Amino acid sequence: MPEILLKDIDATTFECISAAASERGCTLEEISVRALRFAFGLSGEDLAPRDRQDIATMRGVWNQGENQAFREAIEAFRQVDSGPMFEAQAKRLKK
Repeated sequence: MPEILLKDIDATTFECISAAASERGCTLEEISVRALRFAFGLSGEDLAPRDRQDIATMRGVWNQGENQAFREAIEAFRQVDSGPMFEAQAKRLKK
């Protein structure tokens, strides 16, 4: 099989490769080949850990701060004593 020598890998990339190899019980070479196969569409195995909150934000789900702001805004509506405006209008028309 052909071989590739990779040089000048930054520390962060190396740490990610090492962590992924350690988690899966394989060598740096094996995990690197698996990552390259995924990058070129030859495999569906995504080895990179993802932040679920990041993905949720990208697809339109609110983060915790936005969710809390929405709940506080809705709470203000719960404290209003009147009902829907169309009910009040209907009562006036019946008189």
